[in-house]
Amino acid sequence: MTTEPFTVCKYGADAEGTHDFADIPNFNESVYFNFVDPISQLGGLVRIGNRPNLGYSETSVQLTLPGGAIAFRAGRTPCETNDGFSGQGLEITIKEPTRTAEITYRDTVARVVHPSLMAENGRIALKNAPSEECEISLSYEASSPMFVINSDGDGDCTPGSSVIASDHYEQFGHLSGTIRVGNRTWVLDKVTSFRDHSWGPREWASYTGEWLAGWLADGTAFSAYGEYEKSGIRVSAGAVLTTDGVAHPITDYTVHTDYAGESTYNGRHVGIITAEGLPTIVVDGAIRHFVPVTQRTEDRAVRMAQMTVDLAGGHGGWAVAEFLRPIRP
Repeated sequence: MTTEPFTVCKYGADAEGTHDFADIPNFNESVYFNFVDPISQLGGLVRIGNRPNLGYSETSVQLTLPGGAIAFRAGRTPCETNDGFSGQGLEITIKEPTRTAEITYRDTVARVVHPSLMAENGRIALKNAPSEECEISLSYEASSPMFVINSDGDGDCTPGSSVIASDHYEQFGHLSGTIRVGNRTWVLDKVTSFRDHSWGPREWASYTGEWLAGWLADGTAFSAYGEYEKSGIRVSAGAVLTTDGVAHPITDYTVHTDYAGESTYNGRHVGIITAEGLPTIVVDGAIRHFVPVTQRTEDRAVRMAQMTVDLAGGHGGWAVAEFLRPIRP
């Protein structure tokens, strides 16, 4: 008996594989998973992006550890194909399309006690940080159908003029398994998780905007993105997934912050989400981890300030968020 695809968008099981890249010089196909465990205060993200026309794949493994430190690894692996997602000891495999996946990692990570050092001197911070063995073995199970963030359903990764990906879908779920860093092991049991899959052209532009993926205590989940166009007009996209599996398109996502790209931030995360058919959602929480990383190209650079957020001390919900700010190359 065939299981029906778990999706409410144009993408189904056939989209879970890799895609043709021949005619797109700056092609990128990436898979991304994050998670937040409000009990242990462990969080993390893993990502693999294939850039076969540029001759490499890029890998990121980042764990936010209890107490404020991070465990981090990022690197490139020579690759001129687009056959799967593996590199630097990380492998991500879709087991049952639209429903389940496996994540494994076997390699080292750098333990960075003060994540603010990642802002300006990331390579030096990682080089000087102690290295620890890390093992990750996680199973992902979808809790929501796959969805797209733009109400017109076109699959674009962002609502504005940014060139991130021509095709993109997202999904909420749970992760179970184990993570070991050094001599400490955590067991995850259906921890909240978010994933996405995108393919097409990708350019790291000079964004001014914010991104958010979060969960309310009642099981409601949301993915929101807001960006300022060059004209100064703000555009928003995303979806709120209610517990009945319905995706409500976001019509406005506003973030109240004075963050301008610094290596530290002492404020709260205050965001307001308006979605079709739902009451306004206020995402007001304390920032537990704040990790500023920088993505550079030849003529531009963007600061991606990544954070975990506790809503009402973690009792009201929790989130993973980013502030995106252009900085000097």
